[in-house]
Amino acid sequence: MNGSLLAQVVLIDTSAAVALEDPGDQFHKDAKAFFTSAADVVWASVNVTAHEAFTRARHRLGYEPAICLYDFLTGEEVYRIPFASQDEVQARRQLERFREHRLSFHDALIAAVMKRVGIYRTFAFDRHFWLFGFEVLPGRTR
Repeated sequence: MNGSLLAQVVLIDTSAAVALEDPGDQFHKDAKAFFTSAADVVWASVNVTAHEAFTRARHRLGYEPAICLYDFLTGEEVYRIPFASQDEVQARRQLERFREHRLSFHDALIAAVMKRVGIYRTFAFDRHFWLFGFEVLPGRTR
């Protein structure tokens, strides 16, 4: 991705993806409003986010909503970024650095990929992304 395209990229986190799909999620309305109003945004996700989002949605909502969410995150609307082995090493370092916080390995991995690629905005409702120094959109978190 070139610099001008990177400036438009917003990475979708699992928390936002599930909030989009789950009407019972406390951030569902915020997620829908932000997603539908975001202009000139290039949506992206790390390839493993589709897996985690499917699993969370499957347990909360059932198969059909979960597979719809998976299809959305792996579809043409969302640019998928693969993680690399060095991202896992960086994630492990971040988990150690922020050991007093209850971070998931997935969040640390996503942060490592974002830093490697040069993406600094995320569509998320997870406060942990602030720890890593990212702009969290739309701004409300758990």
